[in-house]
Amino acid sequence: MVSERLKILFGNVKKRLGEIKPEDLAKFAAKEAVGAIPVVGSIIKDAIDEFSPDEKEELIEELKELSETQFKEISEKVGVSVEYLKDIQGIALYTFEELQADHEEIKELLLHLIEIQTREVKPPEIDIPTIQSVLRKGETFEGDFFKKEPEWIDFEECFIVERKEVDEVIKKLKNDNIQLVLGEPASGKSVILKNIGFKLANENKDVYVVELKKHSRDEVKRYFDDIPEINDEKAVFIVDDVHLQLSDCERLVRVFKNKKLKAKLIIGSRPTREIRGEPPKEASVFEYLSTTEIHAEDVTEEMIRRFLKSKYDFSDERIKTVSENLEKYKKDLWHLSWALKTYDPEKDSVEKEEIYKKIRDSIRNVNAGKDKPGINAEDVFLPLSVFYRFEIPIERNFLVKQLEIEDEKINALIEVSEIIETEEEGRYRVLSLNHASIGGLYCGAYQKYPSLGERVKEKILNQKDHDLEYCLFYKYIISTDPRNALDIARYLAKRIALLMEFSYSQLLFGNKKVKQTIQMGIEKEEDIEKIGTCIHVIAFAGASVTDFTIFNDSDIWNIFNAAIKICNGINVDTLSSKIEKEEDIPKIGVCIWGIAHGNVEVAYDICNRINVDTLSSKIEKEEDIVKIGSCLRAIATLNVEVALKLVKCVPSKIEKEEDIGKIGSCVVTIARASEEVAQEIINHINVDTLSSKIEKEEDIKRIRRCVSYIAEASGVVAREIVNRLNPKLREELQKDFKKEAHYNDSFLRCMGF
Repeated sequence: MVSERLKILFGNVKKRLGEIKPEDLAKFAAKEAVGAIPVVGSIIKDAIDEFSPDEKEELIEELKELSETQFKEISEKVGVSVEYLKDIQGIALYTFEELQADHEEIKELLLHLIEIQTREVKPPEIDIPTIQSVLRKGETFEGDFFKKEPEWIDFEECFIVERKEVDEVIKKLKNDNIQLVLGEPASGKSVILKNIGFKLANENKDVYVVELKKHSRDEVKRYFDDIPEINDEKAVFIVDDVHLQLSDCERLVRVFKNKKLKAKLIIGSRPTREIRGEPPKEASVFEYLSTTEIHAEDVTEEMIRRFLKSKYDFSDERIKTVSENLEKYKKDLWHLSWALKTYDPEKDSVEKEEIYKKIRDSIRNVNAGKDKPGINAEDVFLPLSVFYRFEIPIERNFLVKQLEIEDEKINALIEVSEIIETEEEGRYRVLSLNHASIGGLYCGAYQKYPSLGERVKEKILNQKDHDLEYCLFYKYIISTDPRNALDIARYLAKRIALLMEFSYSQLLFGNKKVKQTIQMGIEKEEDIEKIGTCIHVIAFAGASVTDFTIFNDSDIWNIFNAAIKICNGINVDTLSSKIEKEEDIPKIGVCIWGIAHGNVEVAYDICNRINVDTLSSKIEKEEDIVKIGSCLRAIATLNVEVALKLVKCVPSKIEKEEDIGKIGSCVVTIARASEEVAQEIINHINVDTLSSKIEKEEDIKRIRRCVSYIAEASGVVAREIVNRLNPKLREELQKDFKKEAHYNDSFLRCMGF
């Protein structure tokens, strides 16, 4: 029997050796193998160094004692020959001075390994969608201003307004190979990203596009695993809608940076709090990326001008008049597009009622292609629009079985790209619209015209309650996979908490059947981050009830106590087992933190069941100290004793970290949960080392934040750091502190100012 870590080691070495370019392998094979000894040796050493010190010792002992049977077992698992594994074993033992051999023997071993590597280990196959396939190059031949998704022909024939940000991002890529494009919903992010891809493809770059809303989590995981394997300077990866899968995208960015890949990465997202890294979590992995912010208003004038000039050949003066009258639609490019579609040249303005009428007619007669009859999509678009304005996909099975919508109609709408279908392992297929703004516009049309979608409305509404949204969500939650209840709760509660939008849907959280379904979903859900987030946002939404005019006392009580009741129904043994299996420590922190907001006693019980040795090992392997801080914050809030047992390796990790923003963020995150735990960390850090890192930082505001965050853990240590700074920097820091009104005299005296 072979240990799992030994299989992981050989798999990682095979993977990393596979990243060596074929031309370099050829050089080594041409009797230059001596130069390869340190290269291959360091690859193997790095793979072993990923394990803890105790595990490393055990690994080397296991390597020395491998039997023929064990080699065969590893061979089947890793997918390489036994002779390949034996070569790696020999070089590993030589690297760690466990094997005595002269240079010529190792050279022969390397040549043999390189020969097998060339023969057995093929470069990774890329099945990530290309920009050509995403833009349907060669499939469509008529450009248009108002397609649901832009196509290659639209860029070629200038139906898409090219924005200045396109060239700005391409120029920035020359100096920084990771770029972040931020913009509010319907500001044109996706079009800009595709325009960048179109231009780079025409410059002979290999451009790949991952649109998160169009792929299941399984597909995205596979794509994100493949991307770091493609270390080619011609490769450009575009990832859109990062806010939908933030944790996975953070990991991708960290891997991209750590491996120093030659490829380019461009990511697009809404400017969420997490993306911006708002305090105290100031060191989001995205915060220090080269960023381009876009706004819908920057392109609206040119969109209107180009459309009116092309369609009606209007004068500049007439275009200006129409543009001024369309001002109210300029913050959302989908709204503006529908306003232009609706525009009547006999008038100079467009009213919202006219837009809804246009949408109604469009829904009832969706273009199915040349010489094909239109599709009446009112039954399909009704539930999709209610769900997807919150960016929640909906099970196809629900539409077919519960709402009796024809499969053929759904297929036809997928075929013409009006709706998107994805499928995740172990889940039913789900459907969504192309954009949340489309969902909002369609919802407006359904509300405006009671007969639109009338058949489905009658199926959704019950006799007691006439709120369509509440009835649809309720019916969906209690009749589909209970894990869906977690998604509905997360999205709705988050919207209520952040935007203070209250409606009858808020009553869902107080409904007994819904709470029971959420509990069933928690039992079934393997993603502990999703579990924690769900409970956290339900608790927050319950605490945010302020409009008592639309709820009675009983409703308010049920909503307020929803998270507590849900937590009381959690099987702590089952959830603790899921936490134990989780390798990603930020997810552990989110889960515990979220449950603590719902029910402190349940969260405390979970903390007490943590296997300290297992979690310590996971913390040891984590490179990002901000992630370590967020995990320890959750635990320290509930159980200081457990947290203190987990922090042994943290001071050394902080000393290795060069980014003072991350250092400050890690320390303050823990300090705001427990000063005692933060002091245990900060008191074991070398103050001279930390002071020298701070002196290298050029941004005085980042220095001030770092020092003030450390002061929250220990004023004594913070003052020591300040005293060790050079006089000029110390004076500059003193001035910056005094500019900020929220630092009182007591704090400034503590700092020696």
